[in-house]
Amino acid sequence: MKNSARALPAAVATELVALYGAGKWAQLVAAADRVTTRYPRHLLGWQASGKALLQMGKVPEAINMLSRVVRLAPNQADGYNDLGNALDAVGRTEEAITSYRRALDLNSESSEAHANLGRVLCGLRQFEKAVASCQRAIDIEPDSMIAHNNLGNALREIGKLSEAEACYRRSLTLKPDYLEALVNLGSLLGDLGRWAEAKAAQRLAIQMHPNSGAAFNALGRMLSRLTEDDEEAERCLNQAIAFNVYDANTYVELGNILMRKRQTDAALAMFRRSQELQPLITWPANQEKAEFSAVFLDTPLAGSTPVTYLAGRACYDRHFHCVIPDTRVDVDLLRSKADVVFNMICNADDGKDVLPQALELVERLGRPTINHPRLIMATDRETISRRLADIPNCVVPRTIRVVGPVLTEAALNKAFVDFHLPLLVRVAGTHGGDDFDKVEDWDEVVDFVAKDPEATYYVIEFINYRSDDGFFRKYRVIFVDGEILPYHLAIHDDWKVHHFRTDMANHEWMRREEERYLNGIDSVFNVAHQDALRAMARATGLDYGGIDCGLDRDGRIVVFEANASMLVHDEKLEDFAYKNPYIAKIKTAFDAMVSRRRSAFR
Repeated sequence: MKNSARALPAAVATELVALYGAGKWAQLVAAADRVTTRYPRHLLGWQASGKALLQMGKVPEAINMLSRVVRLAPNQADGYNDLGNALDAVGRTEEAITSYRRALDLNSESSEAHANLGRVLCGLRQFEKAVASCQRAIDIEPDSMIAHNNLGNALREIGKLSEAEACYRRSLTLKPDYLEALVNLGSLLGDLGRWAEAKAAQRLAIQMHPNSGAAFNALGRMLSRLTEDDEEAERCLNQAIAFNVYDANTYVELGNILMRKRQTDAALAMFRRSQELQPLITWPANQEKAEFSAVFLDTPLAGSTPVTYLAGRACYDRHFHCVIPDTRVDVDLLRSKADVVFNMICNADDGKDVLPQALELVERLGRPTINHPRLIMATDRETISRRLADIPNCVVPRTIRVVGPVLTEAALNKAFVDFHLPLLVRVAGTHGGDDFDKVEDWDEVVDFVAKDPEATYYVIEFINYRSDDGFFRKYRVIFVDGEILPYHLAIHDDWKVHHFRTDMANHEWMRREEERYLNGIDSVFNVAHQDALRAMARATGLDYGGIDCGLDRDGRIVVFEANASMLVHDEKLEDFAYKNPYIAKIKTAFDAMVSRRRSAFR
C-alpha cells in the first residue's frame, strides 16, 4: 500500500479531536499539517486544518483546505457545510448558498446546514425564508444552539425583539459560553436601550473568549457607537484586528473613532485598508434575480443620507462605494454595477472638500444620479433659508454662516447685524442637536464659540413655535420625487425637539396624536400648507430629502431645516410600532424613484 493511502491511526485522530475541542487553533493547524503531509488522502487532516484556519480568521487559507475536502469527498454533506461557512466569511454569499444547498441535497436532515443557510438568507434580508430555514433546523434538532441563535437573528430583523431575545437566551441555556449568542444578545439589548445589560453581555463574551476577535469587535463597535469611551473602543477594535486582519468592517469602525479624535490621516488609512479588502459592500437583491443594480456613494469625511432602511429589502442589487481622497477608483467596476447612482454624501458643510471628488466620479460614471453632488453643494442652511424665504404660508428663520472669530467679535460688541436675542447658534455641519444651543445673552455666545474658536457657525433667528398647550411640536415630512410623506411628529416640553429626546414613550396621548398625523397629513397641514411643503421640496432641488418644521401661533409653517440628511427607519419598539405602515410608504416611494431613474437610463 502506498503511503498516501494509509489508514489514519486512532491516536492521531484523537489528538486532532482533542485540540479542536480545546480551541487550540494554532496547535491544531500544525498537527493537521503533519497529518495532511503523511496522510494526504484522509479527510480529517484537511477538515481539521480548514476549521482551525477559519477560527483564526485566516479565511482564504481555510477555503483552500475545505475545497480540498469536497474534492476528496464530493458526497459528504459536512464538507460542503464547512466550505459554505468559509465562503460566507469573505462575502462570497452566492457560492456559500450553493455549498449549503449541496450539503442539504446530500443530507436533507442536516440541522446545521439548514441553520447556516438561514443565517445567510438573513444576511440577504430574505427574512421569511431565513425564519423557515432556522425553524426547520430546530424541528430536526430541538437543542441546536446554532439554530436558535440564527432564528433570533431573523426574528430581530423583522421587529420581533422579545421573541429574538428568547431565542438567544435559549441558545445560551444550551451552551452558556456560546460566543455568537452572547454577542447577538448584547447587540439586541442595545437595540432595546438596555445598555448596561448590553455591555455586560459583550464583556462576558470577552471574559469567556479572551482570544476571540469577534468578542472584542462587538464590544468595540458598541462603545464606538455610544461614543462613551473611545479609548477603550479603540483598544478593543485594535485587538479584534490582531485576531482577524480580514474583517473590513472593523477597520471602518476604527476609522470612525480616529475621525472623532481628529486623527484624519490615521482614519483614512483605516478606510483605505477596508476598501482594499472589500472594494464594494454589496447587498444582493431580495429575490432570485436582481432587476437591476445601483451604486451608493458614501464617504467617511462628511455626513451621509442614512439608507440602512431605505435601501434594505429591494428588487435590485445595492453596491456601496466609499469616496476617499487620494485613493484609486476602479471606475469600470463601478460603472458595471451602476444602472443608477444614489449619492449619499449629503452635508454641504463638512462635505465641501469631498463633494467635488464625488461630482467628478459621478460625471465619469455617466449614469442617472439621485441627489447629484452638484445639487447637494447648494443645500447648506444659509442657502436653503434664502431659497425658501419667499414661499407663502411659511416663515424661514434668518440664517447666516460665519467663522468663529467674527462671531466672537460681534458678541463682545453686543451686536450682530440683523439679529436680536435670543438666537440659535450651532456648529456648521452638525445634526441631531449636537453643538447647538439657544443663547439668551451675548456672553453665552462668547462662551459657546470659545469651545471651538476656529470652527464655522450658523447664527439662526429664534422663532417661538410653542403650542397653546405649552409643548413644542416638530413635524418631519419626507419628499421623494416631489411627493410629500409624513414621517414623524415629536412632542417635547423644550424648544430643542428630537424624537429621541422626548418622553413620548410614557404618554399615550402624544403617540395617538402622532398616529393621527401619520394617518393623514391634512390633520395638521391644510391644502395651502401642503402646497408650501411641495414648493419647499422643489426649491431644494433634491430628488430625495426631508423637511423639519413646526407651526407658529399664526398657523404658518416654521422651517427648521430642509436637506437630504434626514433619518428614516422602521420602529423596533412595540410602543411605536404603529408608525411602521406609514414609514413603509416612504420606503415604497424610494424604491419606485430608484426604479424610475434606472428606467430612464435604459
